[in-house]
Amino acid sequence: MWQRIRQSSDWRYIAVIIPLMIALQAIGPEYFRFERDWMSSGQAWRLLSAHWVHVGWMHLLLNALGLMICVSLTTPGWSAKRWIVTTLCMGLGISLLVSLFNPEIIDYAGHSGILYGLYVLGGIGLFPRDRLIAVLVIAAIVIKILMEQFSFYDFNTGELIGARVIVDAHLYGLLVAIAIALVRSIYTYTMNQGSTQQSN
Repeated sequence: MWQRIRQSSDWRYIAVIIPLMIALQAIGPEYFRFERDWMSSGQAWRLLSAHWVHVGWMHLLLNALGLMICVSLTTPGWSAKRWIVTTLCMGLGISLLVSLFNPEIIDYAGHSGILYGLYVLGGIGLFPRDRLIAVLVIAAIVIKILMEQFSFYDFNTGELIGARVIVDAHLYGLLVAIAIALVRSIYTYTMNQGSTQQSN
C-alpha cells in the first residue's frame, strides 16, 4: 500500500481525502452538509463541503471503499491538481442541481454523487487502454442509475447507512461528469488544432 501511495498520484489523493473525510465526520456533519437555506444563511461553503461528510460512519466506509475500488479499476493517473479541480467541480455542480431541481431535499451529505462521476470519468480515461473494463464500468454505473431512477430494484442501501439515499445525486454526478468530459475534449481538441496550425 505504501509503495502504491509513493508511486501513484491517485493513491496519494486517496491517502489525503479519506483522512480528511474522517476528520470532518468527527467534527460533525451538521456543520458541513448541504442545507436548503444555504443562500439565505450565507453558508455557500456547504455546496462543496457536503460531499466530504456523511450521514454516518457506515456511509463514509462504503464511499471510501467505493473510491478505492474506482481507482483500482480505472487507474486514472491524474495529477493532484486535476483530482482537486475535478472533484470540486463535480461537488459544486451536483449541489447546484439539487438546489434547482429538488426542492424536497432539505439537507444532504455524502460522496456518492462525486463517486459515480469519478467512475464514469475514470472509465472514459481507461477506454484507450482497456476497452472491455472501461465499457463494463461505465455500463454498470449507467444501469444502476437507471434502475434507481425507475425503481426497478431496491438496493437497500438506505437501510445499511441509516438514511434515505438521494438517488438524484447519483444521476447528477453522471451528468456533471459527462459535461466535464465534453469540456475537456473540446479544450484538448482546440489546443491540438492550435499547435498544428503553429507547426504549419
